[in-house]
Amino acid sequence: MAIARLSGVDIHYDTFGESGPAVLLVMGLGSRGDNWTPISRALAGRGFRVIQFDNRDVGRSSRFPGGSYEIADMAADAVGLLDHLGAREARLVGISMGGMIAQELAASFPERFSRLVLLATWPGGDLARKPESPILAELAALARGEEEDRAAAEARLGAFYRAITGPAFVQKNPELLDMAVAFALEGAPEVEGLMRQIRAISRFAIGDRLGEIRAPTLVLHGDADPLIPYENGEIIARRIPGARLCTLRGVGHLVPLEAPLATFGALLDFLS
Repeated sequence: MAIARLSGVDIHYDTFGESGPAVLLVMGLGSRGDNWTPISRALAGRGFRVIQFDNRDVGRSSRFPGGSYEIADMAADAVGLLDHLGAREARLVGISMGGMIAQELAASFPERFSRLVLLATWPGGDLARKPESPILAELAALARGEEEDRAAAEARLGAFYRAITGPAFVQKNPELLDMAVAFALEGAPEVEGLMRQIRAISRFAIGDRLGEIRAPTLVLHGDADPLIPYENGEIIARRIPGARLCTLRGVGHLVPLEAPLATFGALLDFLS
């Protein structure tokens, strides 16, 4: 088990590929870094050195009981991990909450990141387009409390995943959704940790600083995303100088699961 012991936090990470340009992959709310593993292995096979990790309060990284933190603190964890690995420069990919962390990284540490890919994320604050109330209700249900019964936990997470994916995905791929739910429940964060991350997301607002990002940027967003509506991708792409928006038709929030070939193809083309 690889652990970077940083100032006040331990970050669990995995690397793929022995050499080549570094790529840092940042995962979203309550999700372990090994959700990236298929993409990490594929990128490593194309000559990249890929780094994936568990954000604080997730997986094997440090917990913060009784505390609170900001997206900027999570970005500092990511920079500390790069320092730990001796990576002075990296290409940067973030999804959902990980995309918020990635925006913070690109704005605050421009010399460290040569390319930026943002998947299914938003700028926060008043600039962001919020989800509709039924989706917020599903998210609240997910964070309502611990489940002693695994079947109940699977049902709750399954309902959330069905609510945030594209309309045709569940009908065509029910077995993939079931597999994703089972995988997510292994080492899932405690409810308190999930709530700390949600509160950090609620305080995140980077709209005024998006113009400071200088790294070439690709924004990937599904036009059927109920959790972080597509308009957020449009806003980010307009605000970051020279950013390109790639629209994934009929795709919801779980971009790599719903559109794996399109996602990997776009990543490989842009990161290369």
